[in-house]
Amino acid sequence: MAAPTPSYTKVTHSATYAAINPSQPNLSTAGKVVVITGASGGIGRGTSSSFAASGPRALILLGRRPDALNETAQSVRGAFPDLIVQTRQVDLCDTPGLRDVFNKVASEFGGIDILVHCAGVLAPVVPLLQADPASFLDGYKMTVVGTLNTVQAVTLANKDSREITFINLTTAGILFPPFNGMGAYVSSKMAAVKLLQSFATENPHVRLHNVHPGFLDTAMSTQLGKTIKLPFSYDDMSLPADFLVWIASPEANFLRGKLVFAAWDVDELKSREKEIVGGPPGTGELWLGFQGFPRYIGDQLLPGA
Repeated sequence: MAAPTPSYTKVTHSATYAAINPSQPNLSTAGKVVVITGASGGIGRGTSSSFAASGPRALILLGRRPDALNETAQSVRGAFPDLIVQTRQVDLCDTPGLRDVFNKVASEFGGIDILVHCAGVLAPVVPLLQADPASFLDGYKMTVVGTLNTVQAVTLANKDSREITFINLTTAGILFPPFNGMGAYVSSKMAAVKLLQSFATENPHVRLHNVHPGFLDTAMSTQLGKTIKLPFSYDDMSLPADFLVWIASPEANFLRGKLVFAAWDVDELKSREKEIVGGPPGTGELWLGFQGFPRYIGDQLLPGA
């Protein structure tokens, strides 16, 4: 039997449910421009369909594989024929190319409101003693540099100071005890989370959410399963796809800057808003910190705390 996943909420989910149904009015993205990276397949494809159901002004799909990207777009257009759906083939590590894509989207639609960063890569799953130093940073390049390129590009593309909701898909592995062979992957994902936290602090109009999407039957998990056996059951793709629409909504604004799991019950999260938000910045719950570490020197709050 699969091991249970630690949870912040008493109620957990493995598939979508009524409170995160993207077609309900309170989760509407009407008038908003949504960009999804990694839309070629896996969670990016499921997320594209869920955001389409929320009725955005336009849905822009980014990916490196044009055939797979077009498959996603065709699937969305088939279900939502009146929705503007565009695809852009781009490598997130290509800074000039990526900025050109975002600048053109922002110019055509007047700006970008929501970016869902689904793109990811699995670094070689080997013990660190056996890791190839010459290629070790390859995974970091996509996960860290690609993430920095993306958040820079979307922020610079908007010529006004509108709020940008940036949703970053991360992994619970940065919080769990280490799995053998996963050091390269989880350390790069942790680096991306800390990088985005700093970026959001420097740019307060960037509303940041870090989300662990769950354990999903994707090409990445298939690749991982060839090396290690994870003690968790797969979640249905509908869970993270719809949850990401919910977390982009005004209902979830109180979770900005936090790290949450898609499996956690949103009604319970909303009922615990006060304890999650806390008081001064760096307080409350669901943020990466050091329990017991002093946040003040005398009566002065530490910078960035």
